Amino acid sequence: MTPISILEGIQNFWESNSHTTLELTFETLEITLLNHGNPLDKHIRRDAELILQKSKDSTLLTMDVVDNLVFPFLFAFDPKEALAGKTASMQKLPRPLNHGSLGIKPHSLELEFTIEPPEKQRELRVRHSYKLPSEVLKFG
Repeated sequence: MTPISILEGIQNFWESNSHTTLELTFETLEITLLNHGNPLDKHIRRDAELILQKSKDSTLLTMDVVDNLVFPFLFAFDPKEALAGKTASMQKLPRPLNHGSLGIKPHSLELEFTIEPPEKQRELRVRHSYKLPSEVLKFG
């Protein structure tokens, strides 16, 4: 079975007038923690989910990151940029998250962001690599 194209699923959702949320389920999620570019720890999760929602601002979509090591969070992004194969900026990230980016490919999706602690030397970079979409579900 050919994996579902994430790009196509998000494009169809964004252009749709009938749906306000899109749930993406991936076979695997690999979460890597980096300290000043050096890998510290890696976690692998199965059946990871992301939920996209349409925003009041029609130039943005929001993404709900359900599977995270610390807490679920929501951010906004420019779908034109992301769907054009460019790295999109994660906007409206909750504190202490900052400096986030989103990259979407046909069969993988990557989020990268910084967790900023009070002491700069303890700053962590987190990379979420979602692979092999297994299901795309649309909700009204």
